[in-house]
Amino acid sequence: MSTMRQDVSLLRRRYTGESVQQARRAIDLLDPEAPPIPTAITGDQEFLEARVLVSLLEFRNHYTRYPLGIATVYPEPDGIVLRVESEERAAEILFNLLPTYVSDHEVHGVPGLRITQRDQTAVELRVLGAPTRLRLTGLPATHWRNAVARMIGNWIDPNPKLLCWQSSPNAWTDAERAHHARWEDVNDEFTQKQRRGAWLGSGLLRRVALLHTVSNTFFVDGYHGGGDTARLVLRSSHVRGEGPGPHNIVAALAHPVFGLPLCLKRFRGDTDESLGGDQQFVLGDQGKTAILDLRAESERPDSRLEPELWQAILGRLPESGFMERLSPGVLAGLCGLGAA
Repeated sequence: MSTMRQDVSLLRRRYTGESVQQARRAIDLLDPEAPPIPTAITGDQEFLEARVLVSLLEFRNHYTRYPLGIATVYPEPDGIVLRVESEERAAEILFNLLPTYVSDHEVHGVPGLRITQRDQTAVELRVLGAPTRLRLTGLPATHWRNAVARMIGNWIDPNPKLLCWQSSPNAWTDAERAHHARWEDVNDEFTQKQRRGAWLGSGLLRRVALLHTVSNTFFVDGYHGGGDTARLVLRSSHVRGEGPGPHNIVAALAHPVFGLPLCLKRFRGDTDESLGGDQQFVLGDQGKTAILDLRAESERPDSRLEPELWQAILGRLPESGFMERLSPGVLAGLCGLGAA
């Protein structure tokens, strides 16, 4: 392997969590002019990935070894593969993605999403009628079956007729169509705004390993924010005094080749992370289509986190950050008058 290819592979794996060999094979399969972390080639795929990321952020019911329960991401031009940490997390993800009729044409989950393929270590999900693909892997087949059963058991009334993905595996249900027409009309101004900014959620999902490869993050949640621009709020918890802090996530996202087209708009907090203060990084693109609001707290875990899991988290903390030259002070300076 040439030195340049080795460097590219090592850098890519910091964003994806892949092994060097996996990163090298993935890069070899890309067109020579393609970026080392490919973007989704269709707007529908991009929109689906943005929804998956928000689902991972919004519905956190237990701690995991990795911040979002995703150990590795394999970004592909026509789809994405996520290696899930555990059966429990897999059930949680499926519960919040697969569509279920709730009431009055309201649907919980992604309308039209179905499990379309199962194999020994993975399940594949697609939106019927759209060229979109999400593959969840990392568990043996028996664990995926257990995850599905656990997911169904989490519903108060697991009536098969209300589980759209189960009652109608090959077609959208009337409830899904009604929900989609009401809340996801492509002519609706809000929907258009979310689709314009979907590149941010998709791009973050394709780089989600950054949360645990360059920073001492142990928990992340978040939500869609309001306003005239698609806004994504990430709230991250970091181990105080151990390993590189959250500014390394921002530094990695600012990388001109592997990062995203974001620039730091505002920084608030103490630039010295060794003091353990909270930090807020607000980033946006020049086209003003999306805003990333990263709110980082340096803290200890609460009582819900079992000691054994906490030790596993401490054991996987990275020893070094992303780029030493992009310290919190330098990042704050990039804000100009916006820093506070």
